[in-house]
This record gives sequence, structure tokens and C-alpha cells, in this order.
Amino acid sequence: MTIDTTLFNTEEILALLRLDDSGIDQFTGRSHFMGSPNVFGGQVLGQSLHAASKTVAGRRPHSLHALFILAGNHRLPITFEVERVRDGGSFSTRRVVALQEGRRIFVMSASFQSDEAGLSHQRPAPDSADPESLPSSLVQWRQRLDATDRPFMPVPVDMRVDGGGDVYHHASEARKKVWMKAPMRLPDDADVHESLFAYVSDFGLLSTSLSPHGIQMTNPRLQIASLDHTIWLHRPFRMDEWLLFEMDSPNASGGRGLNFCYVYNQSGELVATVAQEGLIRLRKTSN
Repeated sequence: MTIDTTLFNTEEILALLRLDDSGIDQFTGRSHFMGSPNVFGGQVLGQSLHAASKTVAGRRPHSLHALFILAGNHRLPITFEVERVRDGGSFSTRRVVALQEGRRIFVMSASFQSDEAGLSHQRPAPDSADPESLPSSLVQWRQRLDATDRPFMPVPVDMRVDGGGDVYHHASEARKKVWMKAPMRLPDDADVHESLFAYVSDFGLLSTSLSPHGIQMTNPRLQIASLDHTIWLHRPFRMDEWLLFEMDSPNASGGRGLNFCYVYNQSGELVATVAQEGLIRLRKTSN
């Protein structure tokens, strides 16, 4: 299936995820505009994982745990400070703090492990349609926005929803299945694929907790923001091959929505698990 390449900004995002060295274990990154003055949470996740990875040799990340503290300003640079918490025989631990104008906007702990064989089992992959047979959500977004004269913002991966709707507008169930893949061949560098995965892991996850309530992301009464984000990386994967994101929201209460995501490759291997809790506050008025 031929798809319009102007729908994607993959090379821009890959460049964005690469950071400049600005001191010992300190890095500087920039942001991009996504229709909001705030920095996209997935961007800071991907950049922080890249920063941590630059301080670890011979080990790949297996888990990261992040807290979003303040909304970032996309017009300002972000400083990433990495603390080398521990380097053990098999594992390395890093802590990353992201700052703007001296204020902490984000903190993350990440753990890295040397390659190791061991016991293996996994949650079974769900049934799903062939992603090549499904329509692209990006094409649907472009058509919908063109009809309203609103600008379309490209993204780095194609997204195709199994079951109708798109990644942000879905049926009344608190679950959805979304295939994602970069539209081009990417370098054979695990850090490229892992940092891009962290970036896209924030796509559509929090909106899953809105589906049972018939609330759209564009509702003017809705105040929505990521609060925390966790990723466990189980097996190697490539972002230029189709990955199935099975999203589920087991709970919403107290103005917060909890969401889980199980990520599979086309062979049915569970490659990652993601968890996120976010603010889903419905104000009495839109002011």
C-alpha cells in the first residue's frame, strides 16, 4: 500500500531524540511543536532514555519509570542530567532529571542489563487483522482536519487500528489494538529503536481511559495530562517492523485514568509492556 510520505516526520523525530553533549553526563535537547505549547511527554521519555543509554556500555535498557512533574515549554531547550546510580555485575542503574530554566519538569529511573538467557513465558498475543489490510489513522486524520481547515501535524510512525476508529477516537470499550511502524528502514542501532519506541508509547494510551465515558480528547471541559509512565522491555524489536499495541484501561477514578499496553511483534512475541496513569479531569465549564 502506497502512503503519502508527508504524513510522517520520522527523520525529524530521530534527530530530535539525539542529544548534544553539554558536560559530564549532561545533555541538551530541543523540542518540536505538536499543536500545543507544552512539550509532548513521549518526546521527553525518548530523549531521557537516550541520555541514560549514552552513559551505559554493553547493556540494554529493560525498564524505565518516569514521573511528569511540570509541563515543558516547547520553545525552550531541555537539559538532561544523568546520575550513574550503580554499575553492578549484570545491571546498571541510571537516574535522569530533565530541567528547563532550572526547574525539574521530569524525572526517570532506568535499569540496564547485560544479555542473559533464562526462563521464558509470555501473555498470549491477541487475534488481530493483518496491518497491511487496515486503513491508516494518519490518512483519516488528514482528511478530517482538511475538512475543518485545521493544520495536520505529521508523526514518525504509521498507525492502524484493528476494529475501527483511530488511535484517539475509538469505540466505547476501554481497550483497543493499534499497529505501529516507522515508514522507512531505520539504522541497525538498538538505541534508535528503543528511544523511538519510548516516544510513540505515549500515543493514544491515556485516551483509552476516556472511551467508556464517551469523552473525546478535544472536549473543551477535559483537562488531560500524563502523570507517570513505565516501560518494561522484554525482547529485542525493530520500530521499522509492525508492532501491535494492545491497550487496556482497567480503572478510572479520582480524576485519574490507569492504562496498560502489551506490545507484540508480528510473530506474536511480547516485546514490551507499558503502564501509564494520567490526569483525566472533567471541569464543570470549559473555561
